Amino acid sequence: MALKLVFPLALLVVAAVSLLSTVPDRQPSSGDFTEAVTACGGATIDTTISYDDGTISHDIVLNWIRRAASAVCTYYGRYPVPHLILRVHVSGREGVHHGVTYPHDDGALIRISVGPSTTAAELDSDWTLTHEMIHPAFPSMTENHHWIEEGISVYVEPIARVQAGQLSATKMWRDMVSDMPQGEPQSGDHGLDRTHSWGRTYWGGAMFCLQADVRIRQQTHNRKGLQDALRAILDASGGIDHDWPIEHAFAVGDKATGTTVLTDLYKQMSDQPAPVDLAALWQQLGIERKPDGSIEFIDSAPLANIREAITRAGHDAPSRRP
Repeated sequence: MALKLVFPLALLVVAAVSLLSTVPDRQPSSGDFTEAVTACGGATIDTTISYDDGTISHDIVLNWIRRAASAVCTYYGRYPVPHLILRVHVSGREGVHHGVTYPHDDGALIRISVGPSTTAAELDSDWTLTHEMIHPAFPSMTENHHWIEEGISVYVEPIARVQAGQLSATKMWRDMVSDMPQGEPQSGDHGLDRTHSWGRTYWGGAMFCLQADVRIRQQTHNRKGLQDALRAILDASGGIDHDWPIEHAFAVGDKATGTTVLTDLYKQMSDQPAPVDLAALWQQLGIERKPDGSIEFIDSAPLANIREAITRAGHDAPSRRP
């Protein structure tokens, strides 16, 4: 969840650790634990872990942070902002919950909670922190356009994790086939800009992104995708700490792909229901859902090459922030 609030913070940074480094296991102690994690491109994630209770070690939490940052770096080619403040609160129920992202000076602030008995395996399979770390890569929108901020994070998160080798493409597509219908317009819908239900905000936005990705790839013969558009928008805008009109963001993305897909799709979906025939789209992509909920890939499907390209990691190395 991305919110446009600014909180002044002062953080004590006591050590610097590279994204891929390992350190001896350190158990929680009283008081806050602070550490600076260096992400790709030299970005700094100033992390504070505060404990109400728990046995989860600092290093399990730090590894979870590195995994999420690695997935985001893989998708965007670099970390979205030069400086992220990350406040992790160890408290409450098991698992990861209550993630919120805010703009912050030349970067972003994320607050997120982790249950004290959460295991390393559970954190390895977590999607929430990756979702939140994607928010800083897109400029801040007005309230009516909150759906694109959430839609990008919902859509990009599993793709980034597949590209980083943290999630299988089969599970990603199975979950997408299962959950994407939540974004379809219901009775009384007035388009994405004017219908602010949970389903339309999160999964309606993700459905916009899926269609955009497929259409861009169709029109460019699979040479470009939504990933190229989002990287260009990040490079031009500087991300969440900057306010942009949605039309300008889409124009920048379209220029990067040499299409008008984002602008055209926005006109279609912004103020009218614009339902999507998801069953037909899955068939074209070569995704067949079985009665037990599993899926099978049909490589002879007309858009099977697009399905494969969406989750294929790019060959370019992470770049440094310009």
